[in-house]
Amino acid sequence: MTLVLPNHGRVIGASLRGHRLIYPASVVKLFYLVAVQAWLEAGKLRPTAELRRALASMIGQSSNDATNHIVDLLTGTTSGPEMSQAAFTTWLERRRSVNRYFARWRCPEFAGINLTQKTWSEAPYGRERWACYAVAGNRNQLSTDSVARLLLAIARGQAVNRNRSAAMMELLSRPLPATSEHASPFDQVRGFLGEGLPQDCRLWSKAGWTSQVKHDAAIVRLPAGRNFILVVFTTRPTHAGSRRILPFLALQVSAALIA
Repeated sequence: MTLVLPNHGRVIGASLRGHRLIYPASVVKLFYLVAVQAWLEAGKLRPTAELRRALASMIGQSSNDATNHIVDLLTGTTSGPEMSQAAFTTWLERRRSVNRYFARWRCPEFAGINLTQKTWSEAPYGRERWACYAVAGNRNQLSTDSVARLLLAIARGQAVNRNRSAAMMELLSRPLPATSEHASPFDQVRGFLGEGLPQDCRLWSKAGWTSQVKHDAAIVRLPAGRNFILVVFTTRPTHAGSRRILPFLALQVSAALIA
């Protein structure tokens, strides 16, 4: 986990194994969100209604279908059957374009991250499976430090530029308090960090979960106006099934900062 306190022009914080690279599940969608805004700013993508719809679904409902459409747009690649080795080498180089973009940020927290895979509800097939399992070290991987660094750039208006960062914050905004017990399966507050926050906080977040992991990454504004960024990754099936761990951690952090 990584905690950042970006207040009064200074940044302080701490992490527990925050440098460890872990499968990020849908938290990777934060990086695809920033990449889309960078591509739009550079004129490499057009701001179509379909792209806006895909962005809203990728972040709001954590849609894998929307994410995979966006990965195609960012990289000029598509899923499909196996390819010749020469064609696959070209395909893989294009798929690494998001990696190359974030390497240009020259952030030490981004060392070793990988952003080449789509997100799947079941499993990849064809060339996607080849890219995920036959290429060594090519699964998506992030650390909580890297995600916190990205959120800090968004919160400060430094991710692409101030206007693009504001657009990202709007997509990441989550209403509080947590929704009812009969929450939507796409709810990213109940059972996550947002559930442990005071109801008069503001929350911007993106969660990720599978049967093996449960993660959340949040920008929080406390009632007194103080902000913090908290990113937590869990990596055991028993943790992935828990609805208590992430709210508990958010409660402890917010209570300590309010006291």
